[in-house]
Order: sequence, then structure tokens, then C-alpha cells
Amino acid sequence: MGKEKQGSLSDRLLSLRHHLHESLSLGLKYNNGQEAKWVCIDAGIESHTLKRIDGFLAYLSLSLSQHPLIQESISKIIPALTGILKSHNVASQNYAIEVTSKLVSIIQNSIRDYPTLEMIASLCHLLLLDRFACTTKSSCVIALSTILKKMSSVIGENHRKIKNILEANSIVGCISHLLNDEMEGFTETVILLRTIVLGWPEMRYRVWKDNNLMKILEDNCDNSNISISTNVLKVLSSLALCSHCAKHLLENEALFRKIIRCMGKSSAVGVRIESLILFRHLVRFGELISTVRNTNYETIVEAITDAMEISNGGPLILEACRTTSVLTRGAGPHHLQLWVCNIDRISADIILRRFTCNQSLLGNKEILEVHQHVWDILSFLAAYLPQQFRPKSTGLDDLISSACSWALTVVGRRSRSMSSDILYLDEAVCRALLLMLLSPCNYVSQTSRSILSALFEPYYDSISQLVERVFASLHSTSTGAVPTSQAISDLTILGCLATFPQYRTLILKWKGLNILLDVIKGRLDGDILVDREKVMPHLRKLYLGKACCSELFNDWEGADLSLFYALICLSQLIDTSNYAIQDSTKSPFWRILRDDHIGEGPKSYCAYILSLFGVYGFPSNFGTKIGELSDMKVLADIRFLLSAGYTLDVHGAILAARCPKLVPPNIEALSDKMTIVKMSERVDREALGKILGYVYTGFTELNDLDEGCFKKVKVLASNCSLESLSQMLNKEWPKWGSCGPHFNLTGALGLVGHPFLDVILEAKSTKQMACKYSSCHLSTPHVHAHKIILCANCEYLRGLFSSGMHDSFSNLIKVPIDYEALIKLNEYFYHGKMSQVNPDCRWKSLTREEQISELTAYTELSSLAEYWFLEGVAEDSLSSMLPLLSYGNTDVEVIIEVVRFAYNLGQYRVVEMGVKNLAPIYPKLRYSGYIAETGDDVAEMLRVEHVRLLENHSSNLQ
Repeated sequence: MGKEKQGSLSDRLLSLRHHLHESLSLGLKYNNGQEAKWVCIDAGIESHTLKRIDGFLAYLSLSLSQHPLIQESISKIIPALTGILKSHNVASQNYAIEVTSKLVSIIQNSIRDYPTLEMIASLCHLLLLDRFACTTKSSCVIALSTILKKMSSVIGENHRKIKNILEANSIVGCISHLLNDEMEGFTETVILLRTIVLGWPEMRYRVWKDNNLMKILEDNCDNSNISISTNVLKVLSSLALCSHCAKHLLENEALFRKIIRCMGKSSAVGVRIESLILFRHLVRFGELISTVRNTNYETIVEAITDAMEISNGGPLILEACRTTSVLTRGAGPHHLQLWVCNIDRISADIILRRFTCNQSLLGNKEILEVHQHVWDILSFLAAYLPQQFRPKSTGLDDLISSACSWALTVVGRRSRSMSSDILYLDEAVCRALLLMLLSPCNYVSQTSRSILSALFEPYYDSISQLVERVFASLHSTSTGAVPTSQAISDLTILGCLATFPQYRTLILKWKGLNILLDVIKGRLDGDILVDREKVMPHLRKLYLGKACCSELFNDWEGADLSLFYALICLSQLIDTSNYAIQDSTKSPFWRILRDDHIGEGPKSYCAYILSLFGVYGFPSNFGTKIGELSDMKVLADIRFLLSAGYTLDVHGAILAARCPKLVPPNIEALSDKMTIVKMSERVDREALGKILGYVYTGFTELNDLDEGCFKKVKVLASNCSLESLSQMLNKEWPKWGSCGPHFNLTGALGLVGHPFLDVILEAKSTKQMACKYSSCHLSTPHVHAHKIILCANCEYLRGLFSSGMHDSFSNLIKVPIDYEALIKLNEYFYHGKMSQVNPDCRWKSLTREEQISELTAYTELSSLAEYWFLEGVAEDSLSSMLPLLSYGNTDVEVIIEVVRFAYNLGQYRVVEMGVKNLAPIYPKLRYSGYIAETGDDVAEMLRVEHVRLLENHSSNLQ
């Protein structure tokens, strides 16, 4: 290419660059800020310039594009292309699209270094036009897709601006139109769609709400063209990262059947891989997993086990193992079906024969990940096995032996400086072994216990040294430090040892109980939570893309593994130690049970530990509220007649919600008279009192009962179908995946609680609404409720109903809020808290009126809370509104309307939130005219807050 000059640039390239700049100078103009704009409308000059750009690009490569001179040229080419893309000359636009596609393919990620917003807008606009040939549209699609893919990692204002450009140009509707009209360029258009929904999750809602587009995707997910099928499945996988969309996909039975069929052996490998990923994304959300695992589970299990069994499957085996490890997290019929399909033999083949745990494993990250997922699968399978299960093959025995042998190597190590790969595998294997030792299945727990005991017996001294090392390393964890994968593995192997009596003695000798208590207290006081995904890299690869609109499937272990494993160890030790709890309400276990942010696993083990000290149940703030009203006899409507003339007055609504078995059968509509229920002579008054205490509060203390009465409580709990209480009374181990009985009273709104409905809450509205209860003829918006439940949550209503005044006997209460707010208020009454609206893609896709209605409902509740003494309602309302009033999550017009509404209602805390969120864009609001709409007082508040922000910014700079 001639003599090299200017670094690596040839004479030819420099010459082309010179001529290029001459051509660009004919159309580029610069403003005072030296920003280049293409202003020429001469078709000849446009054509000439495009030829110069094309010729220049022909000599470029990615490495050359990093040269400062070339970067200077590209910074001029981009505004020129952007301007020509807006040309009125079709030929110029066609050529500009082709050249733009060539440019972005050459400079790749460097496109992020240049101003491309206008170019993106121009390409989007061109896709809306019908005057281009299919090949030109394909080039336009490819160029736009490439730019967006590179720009998707950009954060901040530019990322938001790109989303606004895509929405302003109705890009989703445009893609739907393109896919509907022609098959040429279909794959490229689908790739563009996936780029958008991966990079800008807020756009997902618009995609899955487009019925035409979703129908096209459904029709082509099993297309005979493998390229089309795989790319459509990739789009669906990206959409399924949104919980709203995942639910929508699952409701489409025809589509779901196609997805399952694509997972089967008759499909191409690439299609199977993508369908496995899609299926995994569908089951990642906790609220959806039960729907999937109980539908077509035989076909699902057959497909994934076949993929795991392929001898040379490579990526297919990896995806199958990833998917199976997610599917097995929850209980369901698919668990036993996996055993029918020989999951133990397949797993043993992978672990022991197909791949071996030697040095080659450490050099192959994918094989390591396969092993980790297989051990995870085994751990979940063991945790959910029924008590009497027995395997049909020796595969399970081989896996148990392998896990025990691995644990022995952990015990025998003298060095702590192991590779991270070994430590990651340590955690997976030892975790599987721990869950096998704790398995409800007699065969699995006894076999693993027998093998491990025999292997460990000659190595007592090594185990003693291991325990000493473990407790030394746990000191940092007890002080709240971030636990490492080594610390997690240490706690796991300690949990295994704690299941054996001889090693429990050893652990207690090293003051293990006190150290574990310190670990628990340290984790409770620590600010950093470490879940398993943060510690184990193989779990971070389960999902491809950013999830939105829902919390992920929460592992039963909870958000802090150290806390979870420490509680497992402690639960094994505490019954054989001299540890005592003087006041259960001051123990860390009580604190954990009352914390809404701690997972179900830790809570279940805390409940088990407290049951060893005579305290049974899951205490909660809401349960405490209800318990305070158990003596409010004025609203009692059921009287239990016991032997020796004893009576107990109770509230039917509470029984209907918490213990329906105690509600008299065939009870009719409530009358003014109390319903009398004669109990059996065998029902003990004290035992029934303890059961009712549990029903009203969620927990009960039985320390003061003699053995005879304790047995009667156990019988009553069983007869009343209080399953969770029965398990605790029988000292049963927590079942993996089980949830404690969350205290709520929604059951009272069902059929059993219907006869006890004794009050109507009527909203302020002129709308007409038919009631779901045929016996109710009220046509205005209202809800039916129970006075006793309202009393628990509202001091004002409690005083009203117990005052004896005329209003206390009324069954209609007018509430000065709209119906939308009334629904939220009733939810608070029966749940103890209100559900929050997240600023997710669904929220951003609501209409302006729908968003205002949601926010004004919270504002009304905040106001009502002041007059009705609704403890917690104002706080819940304000915390729900805070993210929704944020500029970026909600349009300015909506925020201003809500601020104005709150100001007129006297809700100044809401006004302050809105003002703080709007103050940074105060100048923009002034120029747009929005300030005038807020009113003089709010406008002045905005101005003052804006000045304060400027002063703070100036002081920080100094």
C-alpha cells in the first residue's frame, strides 16, 4: 500500500483521507460549539461524498480505526452520514444506509466513542418508510442493530435518550410490520428486536403487548429454518426475563407446547440449546415455577435428561444441566419423574465416567461448571425425596460414595491455599453431602451417614484439626466481614460433621456453639449480604440478560449463606449443649423470624431452634396486632362450650382465616346472636387456649405445660390441620423449600369467612359497581370486611365500634377516599401491609391517567392515615410513592399533577418528595411552561430547592 507515514497509515490511505475531507467540507458546517452538521441538500454532492467515504472505509480495519487521524475523520463521517440519511433523495439514502452499515461493522465497539443519537433516530425513521427495497431495509436493520448492540452497555442519560428515540419512532410496531410483510431479512430483524429488549428492558412490555408481533414469534419459534428458529427463541428468552412477560408466555399453551417440543431430541442441537435457555428463564421467577413444573413435566424431564445423556453433547449438556438445576429448586412431580428417567445413573456417568475430576477439569471451565450443576441437582433431589424412596440403580450409591470421598479429601488437606476451582467444587459437593445427610429419605440419609462415618473414623485427629482451622477462619465472618467461598465451604463441611454425635462433642469442645452464635449476630448486624450466586460463579451464568419487573426466584437459603449454614450447624448442636434462652423475644432467632428480608430457610431453622425451648411458631408484627384483640369480646361471634361449664369466646373471621377447621360447619349468615358450639368432652380447655393463641398471633409458648397437656395440644394441632405447628411440636426437621405460615387474614374473605362479614366500606364515588355478593344491592364502589380485623389495624374504627354510639352499630362506613385507594386500604387490613408498585416496564407503559390514579390513591391513604390513626399506612404509602415520583421513572406531567393534588390535600411530605425530584430540572420546567401549572407556592418551593442544590454543588466543588 506504499510507504507508511503518520505511524501505521499508508500513503494511499492518507491520500484517500485528504480527498474525503475535501468532500466533507462541501456539506459540513460547524456551530459555535464546533459541533458538525450536514447541511447540503445537493444530490450530486451527497453522492460524491458517499463515494469518498466508501472508498476510505475500504482501506480501514479495526486497528487502523484507533489511529488519532482516522478517529478525527470518523468524527466527521458520522454527522455527514447522519445528515445524508435524512436526505430527500432516495438513491442517496440507499447508499448512505449501505455505507453506515459498513462503517459500524469496521469500528465495532468504538462506535460508543462518537455521537450517534441522531444516526440512530435517522435509521429508525427510515425503517418506517415503505420506499426502500428489501435489501436496503436489511442493511438499515443490520446497521441499527449493530449500533444498538454496542450502545446497550452505555449508562446514564444517553441510554435513556436512546430509549426515547426508539419509543418516539415506534420501533416495536415498525419491527412487527417488517416481520409481517416479508421473510427476506427476517433473521436480521429478529436480531434487532433481541438487541432492543436485552439492552432496554423497558421496551419488553411493548413487545409482549403487541399481539401481532407475539403471534409472529410464536409461529416461527419452531421454524424449519434453524437460523430463524434459534433467533426467535433468543428473543423469547430475552422477553422472559420480565416476569410479566414470562407469565404471559406461560398463558399461551400453544407456544409453551412448541417450546417443550423444541427441547426434544428431534430438534437440531442449536434449537434445543436455545429452548432450554428459554425454559430456564421461564422458571426463574418464584411465582411462576409451580405453573411450569406441573405442566407437561414428563415431556420436560424426558427432554432435559436426554440432553444430559448425549455423550458428545458439549454445550447441550451444559445447558441441560443448568436448566435441570433451576427446575429442581422447587418441589413437584418432576422430581420423581427425574428418578424414573434415571437421573442418578446419568449424573454418576457425568461425574465419575464421562468427565473425571483431575487436572484436566481445572483447565476446562465448562466441565467444572457441569460438575457443579450436577451436584446442585443431586442436592435438590435429595432434599425433596419422600421418606420411603429407594433407588432402582446403583448410580445414587456411587454419587454418595463420591461425595463422601471428596469430603475426606477436604478433611485431609493441610494447605489452605487451594485453587479457586477446587474451592468452588468443594462447596457444591459438600453442600450436596449436607443435604443428603439431612434428607427426609431414610435410604439417602442412612447410606450417606454410614459411608461417611466409616471413611472418617480413622481420621479423628485430622477432623479435630479441621474443626480448629474452621473456627479460626470463622472469626472474620463473626465480625460481619464478607464471607469468602472458603468460609462458605467451611460452614458446609461443619454442618456435615454436626450431624454425627461424636463430632458434635468435638465441635462443642472448641466452643463452636458460641462462635456460631457470634457468626449469626455478626451477619444480622452486617450491611453486606452474600447469597450463593455471589459466591459461586456457575450460578451467574444461568440467565442471559438483565431481569426486570420482579424479584428473582429466591433460594430457600436466603440472601446470606453464612447465616443459613450457621443456623443449620447450631440446630444440630443446641439440643445437646447446655445453652439456654432466658427470654425468647430477645434472642437472635426471634429477630430473624420477624425480619421480612430474611429467607424462609433461616426462618424455618430458627423456628425449629425455638421449638426446642418451648416456643412454637413464626411471630410477626401483624400477628401481634391481632393477638391484642383476642380479649375484645364485644365483637366475638362464636362461643365454645367446654366441659365443666368453661367457655371461650372467639371471632369467626379470625378462625376462618387462620384455622377453618374450628369454624362450625354450615354456618349461615351472621345474626346478632352469638353462635354456640359445644366441644367434645375430650377437648382440654388449656390445650384449646394454646391453640387459639397460635391462631391469633402466629406463635404459642408451651413451657408451662405438663406432658399430658402437651400431648393434647399436639392432638388438637393435628385435628385442626395446623400442619406447620404439628411439625414443630413433633420436633421434625424443617423441610427444604417449605415456607412458614405467613400471617395474613385473606382467608377470611373466602367462602368460610363470608358469614362473618359485618361491615361495608364505601368509597367516595359516583360510579356504579355491581357487588360480587348476590345478597348485596349497594351499587356504589365498596368492599365488604370484618369489624374485628378493621379494629386490629385502625385505632379510629376500634374506638368507633366499641363506643356504644349509634355509628358503632352501623354496617356501613363511608371512607373519604376513591375506590382505588379503598382497595389498597383493604389489602392493608388483611395483609398487614400494602403491596408496592415497582417502577418497572409495566409501570412505565401505563397511561398518564392510570399512573396518576395509582399515585393519588397512595396520597389519599397518607391523608386518611392521619385522621384514622392508621399505623404504618402513611409510611407504606410514602415509601411506595418515592421511586414512582422520580423523574426518569415517571413523566414530568404526572409528577406535577400528583404534587398539585397532594398540595391541595395538605400532604406536604408528598409535595416535598416531588419537589426534590423535580428540582434538578427546574430550568427545563421553566422554559417548558410546566412551572405555571404547579401553582405559586409549589413553584416557589421548586425554585428554593433548585437554588439549594446549586449551592451544595458549588461547595462540593470547592
